[in-house]
Amino acid sequence: MGLSNAISGGIIMFGITYVIFTFGGFTDQAALFSDASTETSDLENKILKTSFTIDSIITAAPASTFTVDITNTGIEKLWAYDKFDMIITYDSAGTTYTESLEYAEVCGVGKWCITLFSNDVIDPKIINQGESIIIEGTISRLLQSGTTMIIVISTDNGIVVKETKLV
Repeated sequence: MGLSNAISGGIIMFGITYVIFTFGGFTDQAALFSDASTETSDLENKILKTSFTIDSIITAAPASTFTVDITNTGIEKLWAYDKFDMIITYDSAGTTYTESLEYAEVCGVGKWCITLFSNDVIDPKIINQGESIIIEGTISRLLQSGTTMIIVISTDNGIVVKETKLV
């Protein structure tokens, strides 16, 4: 009788141990899934809160520089300028070109920079809701008069705005 009790106790302990270890692995996977869901939800929330407009584009052909006035119309702050993308499509000497300009502190060919923060009252050098910036960009060729220039700007979280300007 004592031996059968010991054997049945051992079997029960093995079963309990097996369930604990199996369930432990399951909870790790559930925690990973929960973390991924939280990150996805946070990103979707940022995307919903991000919005901006291109208010004006100023340029005169023949020139290789232009200025763009941008206003943050969303709740999300815009500040990771080095992660923004700016793509310009334009005509020069009868040929259409597309260039991707990079953010820089100082403007130069193939670069864009911020020349003015307007209504910047809350966080210095961060574009909060209702605040504006003026961007200067320089392309590698001269703009051709009487053609269109297309500017596409995307933020670090993927919000894209496109504007067309007759040069």
